[in-house]
Amino acid sequence: MSDVHIAKGTRQALGAVDGDLVAEAGATLEAAAGATIRVSGDASFTGDVTVLAPFECRRLRTKRGRVRFESSLAVHESIDADHGQIEVTGAFSCPRTEVDRELRLHADATVGRLDVGGSFEADGAVRGESLHVGGSLVVHGRTDAEEVSVGGRAALGEVHLLRFEVGGFGAVGAGTIQESVEVGGEFSATGPLVFGDLEVGGAAKFAAGAQGKSVEVGGILRVTGSFQFDRLEVGGIAEFDGDVRGRAVEVGGRFRVGGSLTLTGRLEVGGEASVTSDVTAGALEVGGQFAARRAVISEDVEVGGRIRTEAGLRGRRVTLGRKCEVRGPLVGERVRLGRGSRAEAVFGDSVDVGANAEVDRVAANDVEVGPGAHVGRIEYVRSARISPEATVDQPPVQVTTRPTPPV
Repeated sequence: MSDVHIAKGTRQALGAVDGDLVAEAGATLEAAAGATIRVSGDASFTGDVTVLAPFECRRLRTKRGRVRFESSLAVHESIDADHGQIEVTGAFSCPRTEVDRELRLHADATVGRLDVGGSFEADGAVRGESLHVGGSLVVHGRTDAEEVSVGGRAALGEVHLLRFEVGGFGAVGAGTIQESVEVGGEFSATGPLVFGDLEVGGAAKFAAGAQGKSVEVGGILRVTGSFQFDRLEVGGIAEFDGDVRGRAVEVGGRFRVGGSLTLTGRLEVGGEASVTSDVTAGALEVGGQFAARRAVISEDVEVGGRIRTEAGLRGRRVTLGRKCEVRGPLVGERVRLGRGSRAEAVFGDSVDVGANAEVDRVAANDVEVGPGAHVGRIEYVRSARISPEATVDQPPVQVTTRPTPPV
């Protein structure tokens, strides 16, 4: 074996090195007769070093400087850049890479396990097992990896990952993140993204066609098109421009859907829920206002504020809070209107009109009207119990069959 030592500030042409290579600060390495520089052993660089030819070695160690490779770099075992920076203009490959400060790649890369303390930017595609970056990660091409973990900011193009974890801001294009997404601040996907469980502390934004499993967003969720999921939980605001499909939704503030909403389970909204088209759900609980073209709920409905529908709302058990206002038909097996509430038309097996409530029309098997209530007309099959302090504009009419509800 014959080790090679390049002195400080020296320019030297190299071919095959049968041993180790040491280069000091200011050295420039070029290939003899246009060949690749191949080092059978380790390459150790101190300070700023420039390599003008394709470079290959067993292990690469750099210290306190910027090493620039003007062509490709292939390292068979590992890279260790101590308080250093590495830049590669050609293809890059290394199974284990540790860089303290900065790694800059201008072409496609195969990285295996990658750890960068500061920033990592790649112009081409990156394929690896894991990418751990303490500061900033930018990949303009496609990223294929099991895990991407970034302490600060991550901006990726197309992704195919198992796990994605970012402490601050995370952005991806289209692709898949099979298992989990965890972002402490903000997250965005500019193309169709299929993902597993997602947890975002601040705000999240998706393009049309996104699909996920469990979705938890602490602040604001916005989707520019359709969205599909298993369970959705948002602390503040959730807005969708297209159709929404899932199992269950829980939103603390405002919930808006620009298309239709289809849930197999419960829709629970603390504030306002607005759906442009039809709603189908297992249960509905809204603290404020609920609006939809038409709503069919298989189980319980509880609304504290107002209900606005064009074609009506149907549920199994429908309970309205005090002073709730309803526009559009209301249908249920058991319907209870809270004190001081107002409704246009109510259909049910059993309808209870609370004290001081106002209803234009009630059609039910059994009707009960509380004191101070005002009802325009009543059609009943079995019974009509009306408080003497209530007002009914027309005498109640007993019918053999309850009128068919519109929903």
